[in-house]
Amino acid sequence: MVGGAADDYLDFVAVKQAVMTSRRQRGFLLVILAIAVLLRCFALNGRGIQYDDAFSYFLSIQSLPDIVRGTAADTMPPLYYFLLHFWAIISPKLWFLRLLSILLTLASLWLLYRIVALLAGTKAALWASLFAAVSPLQIYHAQDIRMYALLEFCQLGYAFCLLKAWGSETNTGKPTWGWWIGTVLFGAGAMYTHNLAVFGLAAPNFYLLVKRDWKTLRKLLLAQAAIGALALPWLLLIPGQIAKVQQAFWTPRPGVVEAFQAILMWFIHLPLTGVWMALGAILSLQVFVLTLVMLWRNRQAIRASGYLLAWAFFPPAILFAISYLIRPVFVPRGFLVSSMAFYGLAGMVAARSGSLGKMLGTSVVLAAAISLPFFYTYAEFPRSPFRDLSGSLQNTIQAGEVIVHDNKLSYFPGHFYQPDLVQTFLPDIPGSSNDTYALQSQQAMQIFPAPDLETAVGSADGVYFVVFSRAIEEYQAAGEDHPAIAWLEARFHQTGQTAFNDLLLLHYQR
Repeated sequence: MVGGAADDYLDFVAVKQAVMTSRRQRGFLLVILAIAVLLRCFALNGRGIQYDDAFSYFLSIQSLPDIVRGTAADTMPPLYYFLLHFWAIISPKLWFLRLLSILLTLASLWLLYRIVALLAGTKAALWASLFAAVSPLQIYHAQDIRMYALLEFCQLGYAFCLLKAWGSETNTGKPTWGWWIGTVLFGAGAMYTHNLAVFGLAAPNFYLLVKRDWKTLRKLLLAQAAIGALALPWLLLIPGQIAKVQQAFWTPRPGVVEAFQAILMWFIHLPLTGVWMALGAILSLQVFVLTLVMLWRNRQAIRASGYLLAWAFFPPAILFAISYLIRPVFVPRGFLVSSMAFYGLAGMVAARSGSLGKMLGTSVVLAAAISLPFFYTYAEFPRSPFRDLSGSLQNTIQAGEVIVHDNKLSYFPGHFYQPDLVQTFLPDIPGSSNDTYALQSQQAMQIFPAPDLETAVGSADGVYFVVFSRAIEEYQAAGEDHPAIAWLEARFHQTGQTAFNDLLLLHYQR
């Protein structure tokens, strides 16, 4: 395979003896893993649940056939919901539900270590692992009850198995079918986890095209054909889901600002405020630019960077381009694996650049240190203080009163925290950007909105109405009153209003 992918794999051969053997290196890795665990578990039960988390939980506790029906009507494959289904059987507590994603991100961190160790040695792998351990983006998704941690794990497993398959062929001249089977299984797992997985799985294709390694590319295409065959039952549903996304979701086409924000999110948590935002942006851009400049200057010495460069930039670039045809696809969580690839590149630079590398590492850690306090304490949409609101309702509601949520975004978290408290919510406006709760998903979870506000209120003597202040402001900006509030005020007298940050609880009596 002269001139092909195996050329870059010479780095693997050169550093094979550098795979961690010393007690000191093991100690460093254990410390990094401990840091990762602590940062992911801090405030694990305190961080408020949000709509997407609650949706995942309520769908996952249904039967497996209902999960399939619910996900077919939604826009995501069922694999994560299957895992969460069996995980929640052990315990439905919030901290335990989040533990599944934490374990997946820790496994991803280990895979990143192995990938970078194969390509550039254990010193670079330790730096990369440290960057991933403290990454606010990685910590955020480690605490999410969503499929993105599983997607990242499957894509990194796919990337790792490919490297091992190529390395085996370089060393022995014969294919190792076990690693190719691993490639197929991880790839199929990614396809059954998220519909955007295919763009990450195509990153090695781009790498091999640039290298003009047609022999290896043919083998990869065969493996991807096997992945497609395994994923075919779900692939048949995707055209209908794309049509739903075009109608029901609204995300602006990305421009320079969105691309800039995506880069910042690899190193800091957004939103930040004031001087912290400026400092975080400076540090992020410094790390980003310095890594790319040093990779270019040392391009002969760091030949293995090509593989990680493809993973870091091909998925965001192709999603950026496709977002002008299909929406909404340019979302940073859709190419979460790209951030891990970039940490690998930064680890290569840090390991080879002496004092400059230490400055790079310091900048990454400092950017995280600035961001994490904001991350842990953030309590506005979509992570408004639903727990506090639900507790207040539980303690104050009287007989003859009802609780009505303006929409599903506050109802689902409230229902999670107080499942025995009778509450309802208003339906999405048909055809609006928020019309995302499909009838089949409602039927699968047996959670239905009220037909309208009049039906939700019925003959109640009092109404607790839950609404986001942002929703009221959006109507006011359009020169209108919030229609639900206008209806209530025409028939009831408002006797109280309590703010839970950006979440309002309005009390009405006849």
